[in-house]
Amino acid sequence: MKPETQHRYVQHIDRVVGFLNEQVDAVPSLQNLADVAGISPYHFNRVYRAVTGETPFGTLRRLRLVRAAVMLKDSQKPITEIAFDVGYESSQAFSKAFRETTGFNASNLRRDPENLATVISALSKPPAQASIASLEVKVVSVAPFKVLAHRHTGPHKDLFETYGRFFEWIEQTGITERMRGIYGIPIDDVQGVPECDCRFDCCFDLGPDATPASEYRDVSLGGGTYAVAHHVGPYEGLEDKYDFLYGTWLKSSNRKLREGPTYNHYLADPGTLPPEKWETDIYMPIEEILANDADPHRASQ
Repeated sequence: MKPETQHRYVQHIDRVVGFLNEQVDAVPSLQNLADVAGISPYHFNRVYRAVTGETPFGTLRRLRLVRAAVMLKDSQKPITEIAFDVGYESSQAFSKAFRETTGFNASNLRRDPENLATVISALSKPPAQASIASLEVKVVSVAPFKVLAHRHTGPHKDLFETYGRFFEWIEQTGITERMRGIYGIPIDDVQGVPECDCRFDCCFDLGPDATPASEYRDVSLGGGTYAVAHHVGPYEGLEDKYDFLYGTWLKSSNRKLREGPTYNHYLADPGTLPPEKWETDIYMPIEEILANDADPHRASQ
C-alpha cells in the first residue's frame, strides 16, 4: 500500500488543525471544518476524533489556551486582553476554561515560570489516545432497504424509552409480524456535541410496504459496500468500535468513506437478554480508493 494512501485521512485532519491554529479566535461551523478536510459531514467528527484523540472544538480550546499561556509568558498584557485575543468573550469565561484545563489560575501561573513552561508543553500536544485492541472487520455488499425512523434528540441513555414508544406504535398499528430488524443511526458523535443536542434515528425494518405516519418517516439504508465490525456487550462499548473503524482500520485500508450514514444493526433484543449478551453490527459506508483517485485539495494547489 502506498504511504499516501495509508495516511490519507491523517493529511486531511492535519489541514483542519492548521486551519484552526491560524484563527483560534474564530468559531467555525462543523460544515466549514468538514469542507476544509474534504470529508463528508456524515463522518467528519468521528474521523477527526479517531485521528487526533480529541474533538475539533477540543482542539480549538487547547490551541486557544496554549496561545494564551505563551502570551502570559512573553507579554505583560492584562488577562482580559489575552482572553479577547484568543477568542473568549470575557475574562471570566477564559479564566474558568484555563483553570479547568490546566489546574492553575492564569494570574498566579504568570508568576510561576517553571509550571507555566510545563503547562505550555502539555497544551502543545493532543491528548494521548487509548489503544484499541485489534478487531476483525468484514467488507460486505448490502442491498438497499427501507426502515421507518424516529428522530431522538438528547442523551443516549433515553434511547430505550424512545424505542419503547416506537414499538408501542407498531403494536397498536397491528404490524408487529412485519418486524425484520432493529437499527439505529447515530447522526452525531456523542463526544463531539452537547448531550442535549445529540441526534439519533431509532429505526425498525418493517418491510418495503410499511407506511410512515405521524413522526415516523422513511429512511434508506444499505445500497453499497460497508466495513462491518461486530460488538458484544453493553451499547456504551460501541464507541471503541467506532474509533477503531474510523481510525486504525480506515488508515490502514485501501478504502475511503462515502456519503451516507454509519448505522447499527441490533441483533439481540435487549429486553430479553442481559447487557453482556447484547450483539450489534456496525456498518460504515466505504468504497475502494482507485490509483488515480486524486486528493481534490492537493490537485488544486
